Amino acid sequence: MEFIGRHRFVWFWLFLVSVCSLVDIPQSPVFGIPLWGQIVYVIFVGCFKALVLLSLAYPLLTQRKLLPLFPILFGLYTLLALVNVVTSGLYGMGITRKLILIFAQTTPDETAGFLPGLIDNILSFFSTTTPYLILLFILLSFFALRHISSRAAALCAIVPSLAGAALCIVFCTSFSSGRSAHLLSARIVKYGREVLNGNREYEEMLAHRKPLPYKESVSSLHLADEVIVVIGESAHRNHHSLYGYPLPTTPSLDSLASNLFIFSDAIGSSMATAGNMERILSFKEDDDSFGDGLEYPLVIDLFNAMDYHTYWLSNQERTGSVSNTSGVMAMNADVIRYVGADNSEDVLSLRYDGALLPYLGMALKDKERYKLIFLHLLGSHVEYKSRYPKEYGVFSADDEFSTFHFRWLDQKKAARRAEYDNSIHYTDSLLGQIIGRTSLSSRPSLVIYFSDHGEEVYDNSSFSGRNENTVQVPFIIYANPAYLARNPQKADELKKAVDRPLSTANFVHILINLTGGGYFCYDPALDALSDQFRVRPRHVDEHIWSGDTRLSAR
Repeated sequence: MEFIGRHRFVWFWLFLVSVCSLVDIPQSPVFGIPLWGQIVYVIFVGCFKALVLLSLAYPLLTQRKLLPLFPILFGLYTLLALVNVVTSGLYGMGITRKLILIFAQTTPDETAGFLPGLIDNILSFFSTTTPYLILLFILLSFFALRHISSRAAALCAIVPSLAGAALCIVFCTSFSSGRSAHLLSARIVKYGREVLNGNREYEEMLAHRKPLPYKESVSSLHLADEVIVVIGESAHRNHHSLYGYPLPTTPSLDSLASNLFIFSDAIGSSMATAGNMERILSFKEDDDSFGDGLEYPLVIDLFNAMDYHTYWLSNQERTGSVSNTSGVMAMNADVIRYVGADNSEDVLSLRYDGALLPYLGMALKDKERYKLIFLHLLGSHVEYKSRYPKEYGVFSADDEFSTFHFRWLDQKKAARRAEYDNSIHYTDSLLGQIIGRTSLSSRPSLVIYFSDHGEEVYDNSSFSGRNENTVQVPFIIYANPAYLARNPQKADELKKAVDRPLSTANFVHILINLTGGGYFCYDPALDALSDQFRVRPRHVDEHIWSGDTRLSAR
């Protein structure tokens, strides 16, 4: 007790840091812990963890030769805990495998693009009363610890730690997952190793192509000669005037609305690009947690087997610090073109998405009978102002102020919203050109557009980034006159489907339907165009999406 009382301030520092390292654990919906329970758990387990760490630090604090190691080791722990609490608070995930994977795949340019938003979010946080209440609590606690006896200080550490130990035991006996996450170092090592192993798997697949399983079950009526799939980036459905947004961000699509099948309730299966792309390009369903998309049959491999000539045209990089998942999953395409960065070291990386159009034109001129063409856009990826040419900067901060009267909107935030809306507007112009070109074709053709996920740009608060609201994406299908003439029944199927709740994770089932394909993995219950489609709760990052929680109660 004397040691604890003498190092009371060290214990309190470790308590604060431990709270930061634990804060994301009870928030997981898997555990179903109410908010008050989360607060109680983090405080008391934080006390227990701080006491354990202080005990482990005994030799460092009592031996002169080892003393210099203490600030180094626990300074690193403090830094990692701060990363955990900041990413948890701003982006809904602490230090997890997903976050480490994102960090590993993030290039210096992407980091530079995220920093302004991160700094803005932190500054917005300090514009509220919360940080000052926390600071006041810390100051009062330091004052109280300074003026009490060593015995009383030790009791302040030990008593709540006993409650924390009991709570930790209850947690670890009640749940089979989340145990090792209590040790920040353990989870970093665990998740880091998983990311490294995943990277080795990607490299192995690059070297050894895996055949499509049960290829003999593949068939196709080739209802469409040409299919163009445009995958957007970070485009939130609610920022499209096609979906009722007050600013005219999608004039091209608006003018074509009567000829489009506009799906009103589509969501992505993840808040991150990697989590969405691994499902969009494979048969991995939104609620599958086994392996990654590479463990499932791949869309491009399937359509290769259907005698479609496949194209992967991308304005995103092929590889980052870790091999890009979509690049690996698209590696069997007949034609692969990266118009922007080929890897993270390519300094000449910036290209507007319009750079894809010449390659699309070449693909459409190819003499192949059947074609499946993917266009992977940078879309509305941060930094938004870098995603469109100057002439497409039609919206300004003044437009945002005059249209939206948000109390949290200042000049800087309004300008950032305008940049985001301009990026949506630029994507719209490209879609207009693609659809216009397809409409003139005598070949039965389809254009399908959706985004991987969206961004929230001060829509509901001072927050800018991603949350479960931003998985709502545009999903649009255009069928040209030649396609509708060949397949008149598809128009009725599409009309019936536009208000059905769908996940882009099940995109492949819709694609198989539209092209008249067949495969043993096809499931009509997951195909929004099928009469056998089943409405069910959709999953985002492996848990039921908050917008569908009411369905799970049925």
